Amino acid sequence: MTYEEVIALIAKETGLPPERLEPDATLATLDISSIDIVSMLFELEDRFGVEVQPEELSRETTMRQLLERIGVPAPQ
Repeated sequence: MTYEEVIALIAKETGLPPERLEPDATLATLDISSIDIVSMLFELEDRFGVEVQPEELSRETTMRQLLERIGVPAPQ
């Protein structure tokens, strides 16, 4: 699983362009809905075997924190 693969999956699940998914952007500033978060987490689990519970994330979670949680380093 690479950074690019995860960003592509998140972009697909949220409908956001990949270039908006910057490491320091929060889920709130990206306006990712709760339903999209759950969908994204299910897809991450199905595709990469990574399990993250929706309650582990908040609206203030950054993309960097999400990526670190699933074991993918974000670019500096």
